[in-house]
Amino acid sequence: MKKILLGFIFLKTFMFAETLYVINDDVIAFNPKNHSRIGILSRGISGEKIGENSKEIIIKIQGYLKKDDNKVLYATKNITLPLLTFDKDNKLNTLEIAVPKEQLSTSQSEAWADAEFLYYDTCSMCHAAHSPKEHTMLEWDGIFNTMRTFAMPTDTEAKTIIQYLRAHANDGYATDDEDEGAE
Repeated sequence: MKKILLGFIFLKTFMFAETLYVINDDVIAFNPKNHSRIGILSRGISGEKIGENSKEIIIKIQGYLKKDDNKVLYATKNITLPLLTFDKDNKLNTLEIAVPKEQLSTSQSEAWADAEFLYYDTCSMCHAAHSPKEHTMLEWDGIFNTMRTFAMPTDTEAKTIIQYLRAHANDGYATDDEDEGAE
């Protein structure tokens, strides 16, 4: 009976898990137990909601660690996109973190909306902008670095655009392009 009850609790948790997305750049992540700062989250990364308090939501995130690098948890297996940049050394690839409620959304598209607009606005001044899924992260690095001299975005805009392109590349982690096509 105990196993059945535990199985039901696990199934209920799994079925009703809510995926949330970070909607801004450089969002501070906190330790939910002592509220100490852990590091900086990247825009668009997702986590499963596991709790909340009056100001923060506690999410579980999982990423990839690079050998001999205890300062960054990556969002992709190819160790290209940072998920969380730690303030101190870390050796865990799965963490529970507290994030301010206003920095999270249930919509991945909302997390990327301004970055998507910036990309298409900046990169269609001279030609039609390509779908991010047409290239890999590595290809986008080369293409964007070449085109940047023509479009002349600010450093902040360039950071946002390349982050958007990498996340939405055919080997990136963002899935909101597919979600929009299904609507």
